[in-house]
Formats: sequence, structure tokens, C-alpha cells
Amino acid sequence: MTLRILLLSCFMVIAWHLSAQITITQQHMPKANDTFKYENVLNPLAYANQVAQDGANQFWVFTPVNAAVKSMVEYKSSFKTPYAFFFFNTVGQKVADSIGLSQFKLEDVYQFYSTKSSSYSIEGLGFRISLAPLPLAGNYQLEDKVYQFPLNYGDRDSTPFKVKVSIPLVGAYSQSGYRITQVVGYGKVRVVDDTMECLKVRSDIIGADTIETQLGKFGFPTHKVEYKWLSQEYRHPVVEITGNEVAGQFVPTQTRYMDLPSRPGGGGGTTLVPNPVYIDYPLVYPCPAKDELYKSRIVESIEAYSMNGSKQEIRWEENKGYINWNSGVYVLHITKTDGSTEVVKLVVADTF
Repeated sequence: MTLRILLLSCFMVIAWHLSAQITITQQHMPKANDTFKYENVLNPLAYANQVAQDGANQFWVFTPVNAAVKSMVEYKSSFKTPYAFFFFNTVGQKVADSIGLSQFKLEDVYQFYSTKSSSYSIEGLGFRISLAPLPLAGNYQLEDKVYQFPLNYGDRDSTPFKVKVSIPLVGAYSQSGYRITQVVGYGKVRVVDDTMECLKVRSDIIGADTIETQLGKFGFPTHKVEYKWLSQEYRHPVVEITGNEVAGQFVPTQTRYMDLPSRPGGGGGTTLVPNPVYIDYPLVYPCPAKDELYKSRIVESIEAYSMNGSKQEIRWEENKGYINWNSGVYVLHITKTDGSTEVVKLVVADTF
């Protein structure tokens, strides 16, 4: 009898774990008129420990922070966007007011999505530029497949994408590359005072933005990384952390969590959730840098040298440093508050 009870208990535990592995399908994707409110965290490193937490049966906690600003994500029928003439039966989302690429700036930028039983894809791009104020848009020659369905823990896929938009009197703007999507974890996520089953998804978008003019073709290589926590309860990620891959290291640039409504009997609000854990990694950021540096709280001092051995000046104001260095690679000798030292390389660039 004891053996039977033990076996039954084991089966119950296994069944509980299996039930936690949700599947994301087309019904869990955004639709026209969907609106989602977010809290954008001013310190993008606030939840870096959650980024590092992968695998099965995880529990991620995203506690509200004071240093955050509200934002909103809206999805519209393509007919209700400035690019209605170009797209049909798609859902548009304004992804940026402006995107600067050297002297070339895209404004009023929209992406257009289609949802199918097999995939959720970006199939159109729309924008304006100051030299051509009329709406400009183009369909993807190769759709950017954000997710392929059904989406389960352990899934991995890689697909190419390509879009090119002609710009009258200027030339053309194009994006091309490939997206690698991996479901790197599953379990429960707690956002504010709401806990739900979720999948954690990482996407690497590796490619280039290219501008073609009469003066030539100019490319800007990119490696963008997106972490998303997907649930079946909301048709949009409940948490998004995005950034860049620099020298094999993920550097977050934007962190936001969904501003979820409080539920009756939700456990007494957010007081039951511990304060967020701020990790002190990387020691110095961003990389590449331009004219400003930030150091973590466990850094006592930094000495910087160029590759020819000359010492470089950093003007510090608390944890923020100002530099006026030429583009190139520099070596930083870092002394931590515990007395240990590290040597790291820092790339400085005129533009990003």
C-alpha cells in the first residue's frame, strides 16, 4: 500500500509539472482594437536576474518599481492607419515616433502583422521621412515570422526576412536578416499581484538596415535581442525586455511589464512581493559607448587605457562618467569594492 501511495504521489507531481507547460497558438495573438498598458522601467537592468533564469518549472517575479513611466501599445486595423492604401486584412502597430539612422530619420513608423494558424508574422512596414512627407510603405518579400505555432517549451526555429521600401527622389530603405526564436523556459510569472502560467521566449534578430541613395549604399548591421513572457490570459507579452548583443553579451536597453488590473482576492496587493533584485552586471555599460559610461555599485574605481597604452580620462559624477575618446577599443582596469580586480574591453563608437 505504501508503494502504491508513493507511486500515485509521483504521478501527481509529474502531472502537475506537465500541466504547467502551456501552448501558445494563433488565438493568443493581438487583434485589431487591442490596447495594452505598460510600465516602462527607467533602469533597464532592474530585472537582469530574471533574464538569466531559464529552464523548466521556473518562477519569475516582476515587482513594481518607482522609477517607471507608463506607455501604451495599440493595435489598429490597417484601414485606420496612415498606410491604409498599402495594406489589407492586417493589424498595424505604431512601433516608434522616429528612428534615426545617421542623417536619415524614419518617422511615424508602423509594423503590420498577420496571424495564421501556422505563424504570427510581420508582413509590412510603413513610415514617413522629412524629404518625402507622404506615407511610404512596403510588403515584406520574406515575412518576418515572430512565432511559429504551436509554440511549446524547447521549440527553436530560424527564418529569414526581407523588406524594401522605395523612397521617391532619394532611393530606398531596406531591412534584411534572419530571426532565431527559442522557447527557453516555462513556469509561472508574477507581474504586480497577478500570477499566471507562461512561456519565456528569446528572439535574436540579426541583420542590417540599409539606405540606398545616389551617393551609394550604406548598411547598419544590428543584432537585437527580445525576451518575452507569454501567457494565455493576455494577447500580448506580459513582460518584454529588449536590447542588443554586444561581444556575446546581452545588454538590455528597454524593460517593461504589463500594467495589469488588480483582481479581487489577488493576495493583498504588491506588499507580498519582495523588492526586485538588482544585479551588478555588467560592471560598465553601455558597450559600445559614445560619450557617457555607467558603472555598477560594486565598482570602486576604473582606469582606462587605449590600445597603445596611453591613459584615458573619465570625469565621474557618482556612477555616471563622461568620456571624450576617439572611436576604437579600450582596456578598462576595474577595481571592485571587495578589492578584487577585472580587466574588460570597451568599444567606443561615434554613432550606434
